[in-house]
Amino acid sequence: MDPYAHIEVTPLFSKDGMKSQGKSVRIEDAESKTGWNEIGVVSPNYLLVHNSQVKDVVDAIADRSPVNDWKQRKLFFDGRRFVYSITTDRISAEITKGDIVRFGLIAYNSYDGTRSLSVGMYAEHLICSNGMTSDMYFAKFSFRHNQGNLSWNDETQKAFDLLLPNSQTRLTRFAKALNTLKQKDLTMPDLQEIREKHLSALSVSQWGKIVDRYLSHEEHNAFGMLDACTQTFWHNEKQTHSDYRNNSLSTDGMITYAQQLSKN
Repeated sequence: MDPYAHIEVTPLFSKDGMKSQGKSVRIEDAESKTGWNEIGVVSPNYLLVHNSQVKDVVDAIADRSPVNDWKQRKLFFDGRRFVYSITTDRISAEITKGDIVRFGLIAYNSYDGTRSLSVGMYAEHLICSNGMTSDMYFAKFSFRHNQGNLSWNDETQKAFDLLLPNSQTRLTRFAKALNTLKQKDLTMPDLQEIREKHLSALSVSQWGKIVDRYLSHEEHNAFGMLDACTQTFWHNEKQTHSDYRNNSLSTDGMITYAQQLSKN
C-alpha cells in the first residue's frame, strides 16, 4: 500500500441519522470497490498527520544539518502505521577498529492512534545494516495525536537543531557500550542471565529465532547476541510494526547488560 496515499477523516452516523462523536479514517485504495479503505475510528480531537508530513520534517532536519549525504534506509507502512529512517556516513564511530556504526534519524506515525507520532535518533551497524533504536542513548520526541500538538513539526525541528551538533558524542558513547559487549564471550549461564533479566519480554518464538541466528551466523559474544536481535527484527522478511518495538527493547536490554559488565 502506498504510504503517501490520500487520507481523509469523515463523520460517522448511526442508522437513525444521529452523528457519532467518533470519526472514520480512510485511505485511498484503487483496488477497493469504493476506492477507499477504513483503517480506524478516532476521537473528535484526533490530530491526523499525513506520512508525507512526517517524512518532510525528517528531511528538513537533515537538510539543515552540516552533512549532505543522507540516504533513506527504512520505509515501512502496514496500512495504519509508518516508519521512515535515513542515515549518514559523515557521523560515525568505531566499535573496534574497522567495525563501524553510523548515525541516523527515524520517525514513526500512525493513522489509527495505535502509535504516537515521534522523531528520534538511532544507529546502524555498517557491516550488516542492522538498525539499533535505543531510548537509553538516543533522543526521541513523541507527540500524541491530538489538537494540542498542532505545532509538533516546528517544535521537533527546533529541538533537533540543538541536538544534532552533539550527535557525534552520543554515537561515540553508544559505540563504547557496544565495545563492552564485544569483549564479553558468552557462556551458557550468561545466555540464561540475558534471557531471564534483559530479554525476558521477548516471546519464546522470538527468542528461538534470535538464538538460532546467534549460533549460526554471529560471533559468540554479547555483541553477537545484540546483532542477532537486531538482524531478526530489522530485517524480518515479513516485517510488522511490533518488530520496531522489539528492536528497541532488545537493544536497550543488551545495553543494560553492557552497563552491568562495566560495573563488574
